Amino acid sequence: MSLGEKLQKASKIIFMVFTLSCILAVGVCVIVNYAVNQQITWAAYPILSVALGWLVITPLIFGKYMIALCATTVAVNPFLYLIDRVTPDPDWFCKLGFPCAIVGIVFFWIIYALFRFVKINIWYKAAISMFLGGVVVSPLNNYFVDKFLQTEPSFINYITNIFSCLAVAALLWIVGYIRSRKQL
Repeated sequence: MSLGEKLQKASKIIFMVFTLSCILAVGVCVIVNYAVNQQITWAAYPILSVALGWLVITPLIFGKYMIALCATTVAVNPFLYLIDRVTPDPDWFCKLGFPCAIVGIVFFWIIYALFRFVKINIWYKAAISMFLGGVVVSPLNNYFVDKFLQTEPSFINYITNIFSCLAVAALLWIVGYIRSRKQL
């Protein structure tokens, strides 16, 4: 049996175990929710979450990263909207969920393109990813959360997050530089 065949067989086994685990998790939630409340109430959250997780993770098991990214792009906003509708205090989707999801989706597409098409050291790619996540994505999402909660921005939180991500990005860049120098 070739390595490719072994990987394909392992992927199928992982898929079956993962799918059965998802079904079991949903079943347990439904049974417990019904046993406690005599109706299905809070189980909607894990049911929707497990369904989204299965939709996104299944292509990853088979190495289909583009399909997983497309599934995330298509499914995340309807998922958040459904969660918004089943929560007792809805209406956070438009003000918080949608903007944060869009920022995250754009970030993941940029990272995908970076790792798929840019021909540089993988450590540099990781450094760029950390930089974008810490300096762009995290502050944007913090802004949306602060705006939604109508709280003043915590500049200590922003600064701490940005500088810690910059430090990790710099470390990754240095490792990439050292490794590229050793290869010469």
